Amino acid sequence: MSSSESRKYTMEEVTLRLGITARTLHYYEEIGLLPAVTRSEGRHRLFDEAMLQRIEHILRLKQVLGASLVEIREIMQAEEELDRIRASYYGDETSEDEKDRLLDEAALRLQGIISHIDEKLENLQTLKQGFSNRLERANRLKHR
Repeated sequence: MSSSESRKYTMEEVTLRLGITARTLHYYEEIGLLPAVTRSEGRHRLFDEAMLQRIEHILRLKQVLGASLVEIREIMQAEEELDRIRASYYGDETSEDEKDRLLDEAALRLQGIISHIDEKLENLQTLKQGFSNRLERANRLKHR
């Protein structure tokens, strides 16, 4: 492998490294969370470092946010849109008016993501409060 080629990982290496199943990776590909994966001459899936980072990002969103796969796809689409906006903003031929429009578009996208996270936090806080109330009741009953 030349220095210009990036390291490729087999399905087995990815599943061991990330602690997920091959079926999970297939499913992520089927529902569009992962772009089409490159394949070896023998038609085995090969993953590069960028794909591994994308999978790790999906797993973090799932774990940290408790997001559904549909929500994760929406978040990732928003992130891709923000990348597109950033590239357009820094484009050589982008006028000041167009830059203002792009900033407004980015602000709307970011506000949508923040609102979604705020909603998740509120739901978690409500859940936590319910369990805290139950703990208090259990402690009161114990100390009668």
